[in-house]
Amino acid sequence: MTIAVYSCRKYYIDHGFRETYTNVNEVIHKDSTKMPFFKVHFKNGNVSLLDTWSLNNGKDTITGNGTLYDFNRNTLHTGELHLTINDIAIIETNEYSKILTKDNDKIAALSILTGANAILNVVCITNPKACFGSCPTFYVDGQTLLHNAQAEGFSSSISPSLERQDLDALQYATSSDEFLLIMKNEAFETHMINELYIQAVPKNKNDHVFQDKHGSFYQCGNLLNASLATVNNTNIASRINTIDEAEYFSLTDPNKLETKEEIILEYQGLSTNNYGLVINFRQTLLTTFLLYNGISYMGDEVGDYFSKIETNEFIKQKLSNPFKRLGKIKLSVWNEELKIWQFIEELYETGPIAKNLVIAPLNNINQTNNKIKIKIEMTKGLWRIDLLALTTIKSETEPYTIYPNTLDIVNGNAYTISDIAKDDHYYLISFPGNEFRFKFKLPELNNKDEFELFLSSKGYYLEWIRKSWLKDKNLSKLKKMLLNDDKTWNELAQEFKAMEDGMESVFWNSKFTNIQ
Repeated sequence: MTIAVYSCRKYYIDHGFRETYTNVNEVIHKDSTKMPFFKVHFKNGNVSLLDTWSLNNGKDTITGNGTLYDFNRNTLHTGELHLTINDIAIIETNEYSKILTKDNDKIAALSILTGANAILNVVCITNPKACFGSCPTFYVDGQTLLHNAQAEGFSSSISPSLERQDLDALQYATSSDEFLLIMKNEAFETHMINELYIQAVPKNKNDHVFQDKHGSFYQCGNLLNASLATVNNTNIASRINTIDEAEYFSLTDPNKLETKEEIILEYQGLSTNNYGLVINFRQTLLTTFLLYNGISYMGDEVGDYFSKIETNEFIKQKLSNPFKRLGKIKLSVWNEELKIWQFIEELYETGPIAKNLVIAPLNNINQTNNKIKIKIEMTKGLWRIDLLALTTIKSETEPYTIYPNTLDIVNGNAYTISDIAKDDHYYLISFPGNEFRFKFKLPELNNKDEFELFLSSKGYYLEWIRKSWLKDKNLSKLKKMLLNDDKTWNELAQEFKAMEDGMESVFWNSKFTNIQ
């Protein structure tokens, strides 16, 4: 029998889910490393549990045998089912091997792996909410060690409908006519790369090129270090005056995660009014901890909640910015005439691995006696700041947009350049351990010395759900977390504080190793 499953985004769920569905849901997750399952969540709220399944040759329909439930979890049909890919919001399965081939890429692009038989590092097993997590990591100049990653793509895009473009400074300049970019999947995640290209800006060797948060590029002069940089009257200049590994960071408030701190900066010897503040920064592991907690609270209903991201605008908005309560990095400049801090800009970038180098133009801000005072307000324990420097903005500039001309597959399925050559419905899908190498042909430099390179990547990723997370199911706590309940967030602060000191070590030592 064929059942047609139609998509409709306006539906109402009876929260008294049927006992039959609930019992089945618990059974399939009880030992998900041994019992194979394939669970399909539809855009109209229906759910299907399949015992057998296969993707048709046209790759637009899944055929299988199982049970179809409506959005109130009443049984609609048991037996043969034909399910249209376009009607599906999210698939949940533990059968990693069956989505691995390129023939099943449409299924892989929608599949959350729950309880897949992955070999976790011992330190990850000990502290599963501190395990390594990353979007695609990118490397230049032949480097492949994790700490040398120059960029990580679309870190906040945790579901298909949250797909985003991410522009990252590679902090790399070259005068060569070729460029090699290495992309790796080093986490227990599936990465869907829709589009990938380089933005190359020609410049003189002694100049700098920076991008702002809107994607505009600026030709800039030398960097000017702060003459004074303090947090609570403590000098931190040695940590923020050079791009290196000596970052400034603090620890969280044990009772209130959103507690703020201020960095006060002074710069002297200014000669013009056309300056920008250059900041090199990344996140701590606080947001990783919060994301993993939120997913673990979903428990064995994780697929149901991720399907709601695809179909419920309220849930989508909450999970597209789940850490809004923590705030961004807020920049203000002291106005001596008005005796007030004048707001300039807020900056934000998800991700604890690669540093983000951006500029915040100060828009001809007034200075006093060739000096300027800047305040950075941010949440304690959330940010690692490597550089805070002023630079003169000479002019805006335009980049060359360059797509790769060659793709070498070190480990992964047989994708081609066309799969990532434009923003469309074709994807390069990367599984744990995959590595792809993109080669770019750079144009002639003409009267400039070198190119400053930036990476644009667009896509999303789907987290693999560790079996150890499922036992922490707490839907009430998830709801309170998303609704910013103070008591729940205070409890999260205390939980994070208990692991904060050792979390970095666990994270960096628990990246992907192998699959059985």
